[in-house]
Amino acid sequence: MDYEFLIVGQGITGSILANELADISPKFKIINYENVSSSSRVAAGIMHPMALKRGTLSWRGKEFFEFSDKYYENFDRLNGSEFYKKYSFFRIFSSFEEQNNWIGKSLDNIYENVISINENPIKNLNHSYGSGLVKTASRLRITEFLDFFKNKFSHNISNNNFQFKKLELNNKLFFYKGDSFKKVFMCQGVNAIQNPIFNYLPIIPNKGELINVKSKYLPNFIINSGVFSLPIGLDKFTIGSTYNHRDHLKRNTKEAREELLKKLGKITNLNKIDFLSQKYGFRPTTMDRKPLIGEHPIIKNLYIINGMGSKAVLMAPLLIHELLQNKIDASVEIRRFSNKIKAENIDFANSLIH
Repeated sequence: MDYEFLIVGQGITGSILANELADISPKFKIINYENVSSSSRVAAGIMHPMALKRGTLSWRGKEFFEFSDKYYENFDRLNGSEFYKKYSFFRIFSSFEEQNNWIGKSLDNIYENVISINENPIKNLNHSYGSGLVKTASRLRITEFLDFFKNKFSHNISNNNFQFKKLELNNKLFFYKGDSFKKVFMCQGVNAIQNPIFNYLPIIPNKGELINVKSKYLPNFIINSGVFSLPIGLDKFTIGSTYNHRDHLKRNTKEAREELLKKLGKITNLNKIDFLSQKYGFRPTTMDRKPLIGEHPIIKNLYIINGMGSKAVLMAPLLIHELLQNKIDASVEIRRFSNKIKAENIDFANSLIH
């Protein structure tokens, strides 16, 4: 069958890309291997524009948040869904230095509509240094969001591993297992390290583990102090997340669970917390902490969208919009790593061309 587009991967980026491409043409195909530990399926979906450890706006933070906020609100309105919700979000300060930095930033015009100091005590929390409010914070229920697309595009999705050696390029058309495509987009997350076309790019798997707990003690809003606590209903909360680029084992660990509970115990009474479950996933991070987006240096109309780490919910809508508008930000362009392409990558790319 003849298609306009092939998307490899149906995580956050693949789903949002499919949603955008569907407006251009309904003739697209998604190849997706269902992985319960993919970062998209495990992520909590919290979105805000701040780099909390530094107490500053993250790279393009306000721009990303404003675009994505409108994107998800419009999505819910058009589809009659309720995947996206605004949240109160409080940063619990760990020192007077952090408190003073937050106060100073909150007086700056750039941060006026982003953060403020919280003057009120938060029940059941230890916060002797005070707390700050992130005014622009929300959450996307990612699993339900992805399942929506899985159902909506069920006739477009093939649930299989993508076999790179089956891809061919002939007379400006891509062929894969009997189907033809004009453009191909790779949205594979950490699986891209096994992709012989793009595995020269420095994607670093970063393992994150989260736990679910039950408590009538934790507040019914998001708090963050080394770990976050996200209310998910019925007195249940998601606590996260660890960051570990050394652990590549595909399993939950006792060490991560203890780390999360220890950090949570610094701000609340663990005797009021009941452990329920644990999960893990691998985020696709990069050397310079910037996403990887662009066209392959040899094969035209073959693209990659990757490397957003834990911020795909925040970044993906705008970065995908810019890609489709041919306005890729230079700092995310994969050309910045052209010097890393290897002979075997070039040989494999050339072997696809017939």
